[in-house]
Amino acid sequence: MTERANAMNPVLITFPPSLDCEMSRFLVEHYGIESCEQRHALVFSSFVTLWHGFSPVFPLLYSDSFRLVGPRPIVDYFDPQSSPDLKLLPADPTELRQVESDWTLFNVTLAFATASFAYYYLLPHRDRMIRPLSEGVPAFERKAVEGAYPVFAGLLRLLLRLSLTKAQQSVAQTRTIFEAVDARLADGRRFLVGGRLTLSDLAFAVAAAPVVLPAGYGGPMPSFEEMPAEVQAVVTEMRKHPAGAFALRIYQEQRYRRGGVDGTSANLRSA
Repeated sequence: MTERANAMNPVLITFPPSLDCEMSRFLVEHYGIESCEQRHALVFSSFVTLWHGFSPVFPLLYSDSFRLVGPRPIVDYFDPQSSPDLKLLPADPTELRQVESDWTLFNVTLAFATASFAYYYLLPHRDRMIRPLSEGVPAFERKAVEGAYPVFAGLLRLLLRLSLTKAQQSVAQTRTIFEAVDARLADGRRFLVGGRLTLSDLAFAVAAAPVVLPAGYGGPMPSFEEMPAEVQAVVTEMRKHPAGAFALRIYQEQRYRRGGVDGTSANLRSA
């Protein structure tokens, strides 16, 4: 990381369980950005990002020098400043095109599918979801989630357009993408593009997280034992795929490799 980035002391605003927020945590850790994570519950997070970043979209990484809304702007801002060993965007045009294609497939398509599937089966279980929706947020936000859980759960159902049909379609889509990644890994490669870590690898690992449950996931998530039987079955299935094993390995080898801990951000503080 550059000295200029060190001086920024940025703040990362997140909604704890969000995949985009986890992607941003992963990127902040990867680039070695000394940041402070501030977690907020749904709705509250959008007010905070609107105040600091002029957008209701989370996550937001901001300082006096920049306002980066979403994970991809973090890559576009810090990758050009980074040392060659930290760059996630390949210089080779062909490899870069593949990474860009993967970003859409994994960060958009796969992430939406895995999140939709998991939320559909988890949201009916208030006792298991209070913590994921409120861990690390200010006390009054946590009390709001506890007292008005049906409102927060209903908003997530509306935003994700959840239904049994949608959950079933999401699992089918997840299987299709995992099989495609299986095929790419069949030649023994350790990374999806070229011979080194790229944004493709991180994007797939994060998007796959709800259906492989990596130990290093930086946001709160129910354990395998706490998951409904429908989710447990899919997690068991996806972990058996080469793609599932790949996602778990990326987390094991790359998450917190710069001094993090056990799945909780070392820089986390509540607002």
